Amino acid sequence: MGASQPLRDPLIPAPVEVLGVPIHPVSPDELVATLVAWGGRAQQRRCYNVNVHAMNLAAGDPEFHAALRRADLVFCDGFGVKWGASLLGKPIPHRMTPPDWIDAFAAATAAAGQSVFALGDEDGVAARFQQLLAERHPGYRSAGAHHGFFAKQGAENDAVIEAVNASGAVHLLVGFGMPLQEKWLEENAARLRPRVQIPVGALFRWYTGIEQRAPKWMTDNGLEWLHRLARHPGRHFRRYAVGNPQFLLRVVRARLRPRPAPPADSPAETGGLRE
Repeated sequence: MGASQPLRDPLIPAPVEVLGVPIHPVSPDELVATLVAWGGRAQQRRCYNVNVHAMNLAAGDPEFHAALRRADLVFCDGFGVKWGASLLGKPIPHRMTPPDWIDAFAAATAAAGQSVFALGDEDGVAARFQQLLAERHPGYRSAGAHHGFFAKQGAENDAVIEAVNASGAVHLLVGFGMPLQEKWLEENAARLRPRVQIPVGALFRWYTGIEQRAPKWMTDNGLEWLHRLARHPGRHFRRYAVGNPQFLLRVVRARLRPRPAPPADSPAETGGLRE
């Protein structure tokens, strides 16, 4: 892999570790501000997200797990992860999906004069996504769009990377779905030039209205998974009906696992005093 180790950034709070995955407890405003600040720097950064599906994938896929640990920022994109972290005594204040912050991101990048390339989904979807952002946010700078149905190695992959780089984009949004989008970014990290790289899953489909999100009362109460399962049971049965209990079981096991006792001379054993 071409990815480097994550850089500790004073803009964002230190991560909490949940089942071996570092998650940064950032708010939507902090996330957007960080992404735009990164856009003004020379270093290449990657911002990933985790929901229950991602946590389950990471448990069985060492390559994906390593990618999450190498990311410069990982935010919580699921109530299941938020609740699981709380059960483990590691509260994460905010849960947010890309649709929750994309408009603020578009406005902030427009104000900063930073361009964005959208890569993913079926032909025409990413282009429509870019068009809508430009219509809704004056000054939004679209660097281009390309569908995600291309060979991820060889000449076709080379051509896509060349197009992304030639666009001069500061930010790259990648919507291939997990874990393909993260693995593609990791495998091509040394070749991609956009400074900020963000996998966004099905964002382009949601934003353009091809697929509808759950009603707000469901998304605000951790029930979006139930809406998706009801609409597409065949597609999502394993992810939710099987995956959610698997994650909960792993959290419970971690909660019940005995913790090693601190050394006898540690602050916890001496009331914080040392001789």
